[in-house]
Amino acid sequence: MRDAAEMMTAVTTARLNRELDERECKRRNALSQTSPGYVLRAGDVGTVVETFGPGEAFLVEFSKNGKAAKGECDWMGVLYPTEIELASSPEKG
Repeated sequence: MRDAAEMMTAVTTARLNRELDERECKRRNALSQTSPGYVLRAGDVGTVVETFGPGEAFLVEFSKNGKAAKGECDWMGVLYPTEIELASSPEKG
């Protein structure tokens, strides 16, 4: 298993292909608390935290407006290749 944290030169991002409504966000959120009314929209970009199998699934975190304090996010859950588009970008140090 290889995760984005192990990639020293790039951060892998995931652009969502479809909307996850409030109910689905709450159901699929791996965090202990879910913000009321939180939805993910097609085009939202999150950070891949971990990859399962050879690209079979991805643990992805999203933050409101794409900004959060280091180590914090608003939503984290498993997404599948049909739900996201992956991209790598240079790591910001």
